[in-house]
Amino acid sequence: MFELSRTSLRIQITLLGSALLFGAPALAHEPVAAPPTSGTAVPLYDNLGDLHYPVDTRHELAQRYFDQGLRLTYAFNHGEALRAFRAAQQHDPQCAMCYWGEAFVLGPNINAPMDADAANPAVAAINKARDLAHDAKEKGWIEALAKRYSDDPDADRGPLNEAYAAAMGELAGQYPADQEIAVFFVDALMNTSPWDYWEADGVTSKGRIGEAIAMAEQVLQRNPNHPGAIHLYIHLTEASNDPHRAEPYAERLAGLMPGAGHLVHMPSHTFFRVGRYEDSENVNKRAVKADEDYLDQVGYDGLYAFGYYPHNIHYVLTSAQMAGDAATAFEYAERLQGKIPDVIAANVGWTQAILTAPYYAHAQLSTPATILALPDPGTQFPFVQAMWHYARGVAYAAQGELENAQTESARIAELNNSSDFGMLLDWAVPAPDLLRIAQHVLAGRIAQAQNDAQRAVKEFEIAAAIQDTIAYMEPPYWYYPVSQSLGAALLQAGEPQRAVAAFERSLEQFPENGWSLYGLMQALQACDDAVAAQDVEQRFKQAWAGGELDLRKL
Repeated sequence: MFELSRTSLRIQITLLGSALLFGAPALAHEPVAAPPTSGTAVPLYDNLGDLHYPVDTRHELAQRYFDQGLRLTYAFNHGEALRAFRAAQQHDPQCAMCYWGEAFVLGPNINAPMDADAANPAVAAINKARDLAHDAKEKGWIEALAKRYSDDPDADRGPLNEAYAAAMGELAGQYPADQEIAVFFVDALMNTSPWDYWEADGVTSKGRIGEAIAMAEQVLQRNPNHPGAIHLYIHLTEASNDPHRAEPYAERLAGLMPGAGHLVHMPSHTFFRVGRYEDSENVNKRAVKADEDYLDQVGYDGLYAFGYYPHNIHYVLTSAQMAGDAATAFEYAERLQGKIPDVIAANVGWTQAILTAPYYAHAQLSTPATILALPDPGTQFPFVQAMWHYARGVAYAAQGELENAQTESARIAELNNSSDFGMLLDWAVPAPDLLRIAQHVLAGRIAQAQNDAQRAVKEFEIAAAIQDTIAYMEPPYWYYPVSQSLGAALLQAGEPQRAVAAFERSLEQFPENGWSLYGLMQALQACDDAVAAQDVEQRFKQAWAGGELDLRKL
């Protein structure tokens, strides 16, 4: 499976992402810089759309492999893109842009930093491209990318990324009709502050992200079917207060490159944010199938297999939860088992967030007996084990075993106090805060079981306030809006108007989710607002695929 001993890749906390990425299919068994032994050994896929960018080569196969590498780059399958660019080089060793492609995918991207072991191969590839380039535009591409790299593998990447973005901006100004230059300029701007595009209000963009959005929109005006532009535009807008703006493009994307599982999945980043959970579930089922078809051909290795593919399964599970679709949630929770090896989870922090997902699904949808039968995941990953304790605590509270529920809560607290979550924090996984949310939600459940509505309100208020500080992530780090639990507790406390406000807040966070719609309907009925309650009831019926609800399940 994952033979690090036969590669030059090193597992490092902040650098593993790219290393595993370039240990992806077929490259896991050879050094980073080694090309395929034969260009024909790399398949030419017929399900990646028709995007074409002419480069300076007279060799048809070199051009076809270059186009495949470009498509896969837009699909964030950088390991397979690397294979394609190297295959192009085999067919035309004089193709400058084929070496540019290799240099690009060896670099950082918004989901993974650049691995130190990729530095020398990237510099070698871009220098080779420089030596071969004759066309003026291609020289512009190559010289811009050269600014992203340094002969010093320990060089500060911040200024290098900024210099590359500036150079791509100049190139975009020189060639305003070139859509690919524009899209790579957008990508360069995003990499100056990956996953940090918006102020807390969701209205004010950070840094040069406003420029990136405007450039992406220009491309989409000219070509609304550009897969790379749509992909990046979804990422740029999903954390904003207006993710709807990407909807028309998201609806197109899955069909543009049906063999690229990550692009088939990407519409769900928009669909989930706008409350289209069934659509989110469906595109991710298609993405899982596309990934499995691909990985069955090339082998289950690298970050694509151990990160992107499980991410799609996770998305099916989470989307199903929002609609109360227990059967689908449990099916995909089971499918997650064994998908992320321990070596990945120990070093790529965000994969541990995927490992917690089945416990959230069971806590929300399972019977207490089912939850209490779940095996202990062990002590290797305290974050994951804490969420196992959380699910058990929810189960004990539901069946009135409050002393046992409090014991589970105490174990979460112990893990939070005694564990080193440094690696997770390096990957921006806010594990300590998530454990605090779990403790307070569990305390709220215990209070509800004791019919102490006021204490439940207080605990859920604390948990909701912590949740409000958690940075955007998809699927969200905490699986549901705690404001809906607060709304339920407020109803039980005889405060229906405050409950309405809490449920409305939860629907701002997770639009049109069935759980919160049910609570809002109950709160409006308690406020004697029959007309509004009937309207919400219709929305609830459309959103809900689950069984009977009651307030203590919210």
